[in-house]
Parts: sequence; C-alpha cells; structure tokens
Amino acid sequence: MTKKKDIKILIVDDHKALREGLKVILQLEPGFSIIGEAEDGKQAIKLAQVLTPDVIIMDMDLGEMNGTQVTKLILADQPDICVIGFSMHTDPELAEAMQKVGARTYLTKSVAPDQLISAIRRC
Repeated sequence: MTKKKDIKILIVDDHKALREGLKVILQLEPGFSIIGEAEDGKQAIKLAQVLTPDVIIMDMDLGEMNGTQVTKLILADQPDICVIGFSMHTDPELAEAMQKVGARTYLTKSVAPDQLISAIRRC
C-alpha cells in the first residue's frame, strides 16, 4: 500500500507574522507540507518554478506586483498549480479578477482556519 503524498504548499504574503501563523496552523494538518514562503511577487514566481508546489496561498498586496498579476504569470508557466487567493480585501471584484486569471478560489483572511484547510484539500 503506497502512502498518499503530502500536499506541497507555498505561502505568499508580504507580512511575515501572517506567513508564520499560517505555517504553524497548516503544519499541524496531516498530509500538508509547507515547502516555502515568499514575501513578494518576484520571489513567489521564482519559488513556484523551483519548488513546484501543489497549492499556493496568494495574498493580493505584494508590493510591486499584486496577487492577480503573480497568479497569472505563475499559471501561464505551471497551469497545474492550485492558487487560492487569500486577502483582507472583501471586494467581490478582486475575487472575480483572481478567478479570471485561474485561481481556484478566493478567501478573506477573516475565514476560520478549517475553511482554508478545506479549500486546500479541494485543490
């Protein structure tokens, strides 16, 4: 019987405290492996190419580039990655913009951890 492989997750957010908090929560979840963190868009694109994650948790505010731009560039090169938009912004237009560029879903940072975990498992 073969062991199911872990879901490899890349966390992209410009706030270190949030990245660290997500990492702590998600590492406790069986079958999840946090393989990297990025604090901006350029770093996210580079890490996505090098680490080939299954899932990327993508913030919207990333400095020079926003989450929509970064998602579009990553998915143009690696369409099998599941991107979850994850932002404090509740604007439905942002959620729509993320989904137009290929993100699987969009969650606000106010969601309960189990909602994020469920979204990751659905990827």
